[in-house]
Amino acid sequence: MALKEILLPQENIMFRSKTKLKCTEKKYHIIVTNLRILLYSERGRFFKSPDVISERLESIYGIEYNEEGIFFKTSKIRIQGGIRFEISGHLSDVKPVFNFIQSIVNKAENPLIRRLDDS
Repeated sequence: MALKEILLPQENIMFRSKTKLKCTEKKYHIIVTNLRILLYSERGRFFKSPDVISERLESIYGIEYNEEGIFFKTSKIRIQGGIRFEISGHLSDVKPVFNFIQSIVNKAENPLIRRLDDS
């Protein structure tokens, strides 16, 4: 199943991570659309099936960022909304994800976020 089949009508991708990042002991591509944050991966060697975690942008009320390590820096993002999840990986991969999510979530009336009730 392709990523396009998971997107809702009029949902547009605004950001996609370059590499897979760790969440719940699995690795996912992080995709931010105008409606949701998607953690997307395909599982299975021969018969691929999608593995998706989704959180609406409008339901996010907290986002945290931490860096750890001296030589091999890693970082974590904790997102609190309808569900709580933690994304972790190498600093250079995680920080752009955090910066983008923070830039769109912290703006109260961000025109990039299309609310579900605005149809």
